[in-house]
Amino acid sequence: MRRSRFTAVEDVAAAARHDAGAMTSTHDTSRPRVPAVPGRTDRAAAWLAVLACLPYLTLKTAWVAGSPVGIPPGSPLLDHSLVLRLANAGTVVMDGAVIVLVLLLVRPWGLRAPWWLLLVPAWIATGLLLPIVLGYPAQLLAGLLGASGGEAEPFLANWVFAVVYGGFIVQALALGTLFARYVARRWPDVVRARLGGLRPGGSQRAPQWLAAGTLAL
Repeated sequence: MRRSRFTAVEDVAAAARHDAGAMTSTHDTSRPRVPAVPGRTDRAAAWLAVLACLPYLTLKTAWVAGSPVGIPPGSPLLDHSLVLRLANAGTVVMDGAVIVLVLLLVRPWGLRAPWWLLLVPAWIATGLLLPIVLGYPAQLLAGLLGASGGEAEPFLANWVFAVVYGGFIVQALALGTLFARYVARRWPDVVRARLGGLRPGGSQRAPQWLAAGTLAL
């Protein structure tokens, strides 16, 4: 009789532990996933993106200051007009904003940024960098095959195009990597669903647009 009571108590305790475990498991699955910490790939891509900005920033800053570095004699860029200097200063600010974007994509505070704040620079960067990523290698290949046009008066030294456009290509690849990995950390369900299995409406609409912007890159 005593043993049967002891067995009954054990059964009740086991059932209680099972119910508690089920409740804990259900509660855990309802918690939002904690975003993964940026890894080596993110840090490497961030450094590449920042370093790729330096040639362009250095040249543009020198031109704003009146330096003729990289500008051959007879080039109209030697006029150093006010409009030209303002244009160079504006592009310095734009390329400097890339560094801020890189920080946003790898720092913890960037995960709290509004989703629409990421789409604007992503689309601008795509529009500016994609033609260079596709066009400059094609231009080099055409030159090697002898399919380039007639000789024109150069307004910049050839090494300037190689350094600046090469930096832009590295910058585009690094930013694309950072942006895709950022979306995967912040909205993993959106990435796994590939925009197809998400229920419409609600708070998932913003990540849908952001993921669509990632795919557009």
